[in-house]
Amino acid sequence: MLRYERYAELADTLSAGMVFLRNSNELPAEEKHLFAPSQPVSVLCIPMLAGGELEGFLALLSPRPRHQWHPIELKVLSALTTDVAFVLTQQRSLKTSRANHQRLESLIGTAEDMVFEFDEQGIILNVWGSHPAMPAIELRGKHIKRALPADIAKTFIRLSDSLLAQGSSETVKLSLQLGSNHYFFIARLQAVPDESGDHRCIVAQLRDVTDLMQEEARQKTMLETLNMLEEAVVDLTPQGVLLSTTRAWAKLRGIDVNDIEHDYRRLLSHWIAIEDRDKLQAAIDKLARGEISSSSVRFRMPQPANENLWIEAKLIAHHAPGGSIVSLRGILRDITAAYLHEKHITQLALYDSLTHLPNRMLLDDHLHQSLVRAKRNNLKVALGFIDLDHFKQINDTFGHTAGDQVLINLSKQLRSVLRDIDTLARWGGDEFVVLIPDLVNLTPLRTIAERLREIAREGVMIDGLETRSTISIGIAVYPDDAEDEEALMSAADSTMYYAKTAGRNNVQFYSDIGHLRDADRSKLALQSRLNTAIEKGAIEVFYQPIVQPHSGKVVALEALARWHDEQEGWISPALFIPMAEKLGLIKELGFIVIEQALATLRHWHKLGHTPKLAINISRAQLFSRSYINRIIELVQENQLKPSDIELEVTESVALTDYTNQSMHLQQLAEAGFRIAIDDFGTGYSSLSQLHNMPVDTLKIDISFTSRLHTQEGQRVVQAIVQMAQALGLEIVAEGVELSTTASFLQGLGVKQMQGYYYGKPDTATKVSALLKRGVSGVDHISEE
Repeated sequence: MLRYERYAELADTLSAGMVFLRNSNELPAEEKHLFAPSQPVSVLCIPMLAGGELEGFLALLSPRPRHQWHPIELKVLSALTTDVAFVLTQQRSLKTSRANHQRLESLIGTAEDMVFEFDEQGIILNVWGSHPAMPAIELRGKHIKRALPADIAKTFIRLSDSLLAQGSSETVKLSLQLGSNHYFFIARLQAVPDESGDHRCIVAQLRDVTDLMQEEARQKTMLETLNMLEEAVVDLTPQGVLLSTTRAWAKLRGIDVNDIEHDYRRLLSHWIAIEDRDKLQAAIDKLARGEISSSSVRFRMPQPANENLWIEAKLIAHHAPGGSIVSLRGILRDITAAYLHEKHITQLALYDSLTHLPNRMLLDDHLHQSLVRAKRNNLKVALGFIDLDHFKQINDTFGHTAGDQVLINLSKQLRSVLRDIDTLARWGGDEFVVLIPDLVNLTPLRTIAERLREIAREGVMIDGLETRSTISIGIAVYPDDAEDEEALMSAADSTMYYAKTAGRNNVQFYSDIGHLRDADRSKLALQSRLNTAIEKGAIEVFYQPIVQPHSGKVVALEALARWHDEQEGWISPALFIPMAEKLGLIKELGFIVIEQALATLRHWHKLGHTPKLAINISRAQLFSRSYINRIIELVQENQLKPSDIELEVTESVALTDYTNQSMHLQQLAEAGFRIAIDDFGTGYSSLSQLHNMPVDTLKIDISFTSRLHTQEGQRVVQAIVQMAQALGLEIVAEGVELSTTASFLQGLGVKQMQGYYYGKPDTATKVSALLKRGVSGVDHISEE
């Protein structure tokens, strides 16, 4: 390949279309060097031009000088060179055309499109590609009317004349029904000029978009379905920017559905309460970083009328094929009614309905948190039990209403002398508990205690008479007097009782009373005897009936552990069961109860009695895989069915390590056991947790049924019953001791009750009589 830039004079002359004719001695240095090997006398170069561009040249190296070249010779040679240039150009164009044609066929072949070329008469000249509805081998040379499906041919013919006349193009959508198959196409028709520039042919590109159209139809149907839901479905960027929503978004925002798009391209957190934004954005950021695959967040969404909706958002991440997170999707649900209902029940469960002070459950939580801080920061925590002296005399003299007023006033008086961080809780009856956390030293403690005693003596007016109350206070300190919550409670309680026996109206400190430690030693001795009793199986099982109030029929029996100590007689279960848990003997105690109870139930079955058997499960048992296997074995050994047994789990146990306990409860439920939540209302369960647990029965705690003489208590129980009914759960009311209580509960639709009104816990022998005749004395409670 000649590099023309090296031979400037030669290139310039030829590019100008002129003949280059020089004697050798007249050549420039570069040109002389180029032709020197042939040792010519003269050099004649004639240009080959194509479209005004220099394509090459014809060089004649002659032994004669340039003046001997005749003009006719030069003219003939120039004409010849022009012909040669034309032939070479044509060959090159043909070669290029063939290469381009091959590349076009290759490209079309790799594409999924089908391409037709047909002339102005409608004859198919070329076909590239193929389709099941139109085999290419059968199309070439035919008229499109005979070669193509009727609807497609009709469209092509209709468009052909205008496209050829205008030299334009057009894109259309086509469909084709072939047997049971329905195809969709996009066709692009383009008029193509021939060599003269006239448009005599049309190239039609046909693309099968059936899958795309079906996917669009599926997505449209899905979107229409989503738009019918109450929940709003939102699509977000990984940063949480709102991209699109369903129509339900308008309802959540309180806006017109036509204004939804105005909310796009803003962070989702922009539309929620300021206090909740960080929580939501933190969940979005974790999803975007791939730390979690899904998240559930609750937040408030302000409304135009200034109220808030409570929203539950469930968010998931969408990944690209390479694994990167490309978007987020969320389902937003209005949970305002459920949240407020749940909050109301929780409020009622955590606070005393009379004094509105924290109750035992909330006190336990505050105490736990206080001890955690104390351990971490080397602080002290004081706990005081407070008992109102001679409160029974006030009730007997002025009545219960006046007694309630005294308790309300006393709670306000005691609260007034405490710090904001202190907790005053109602323990029950006329007892209160004061929690004084974060003490650096004990210097202010005696002053606070004396203020509490003095403020209680200010008195209250009842029926025009001034009544002055006194209180007895017992105080214990962590870690000086006790190392954990239970021990601190026990120490403070013992000290309070000592204060009452020491003359009332006084304050006592556990650290000042040495003989209370003797009581602790007595407790240790009792623990030792309990250990021995469990080892020897010296635990009895009593049974308390669960009754249908309208018929008196015993439908179930709850198995309860009882212990008769040789030295102290019958020991309260409230004492020895927590003691067994603390000693790590609760599983052994549980199996003693289960083995006796199952054997008794088998005996009753043989006699024709088929009540359910309710058995309590402790936390340690629930979380033990061996327990689950063993109880299944015991049921089989006694020729019983798991459905004969209802396993009762307290609400607080059911909520401990929710994920694991739910799995274990599910295993028991799948084995056929019925599951009951005992003491419902005393824990922190949410509706969603309760709904997700495999629960059959909900037992209303005695702390609620005992308050049915108050309107507040009635509202709480009614709310619990309605919730259980909405969840499809059976209900058992515990602690039924009065006929008025039974009648009220039956009016709410409670069909199973348990309590001293129907029968106290008793031996299997005595309970067998109840199974034969039912519970008497309830005939006056008729079925609604």
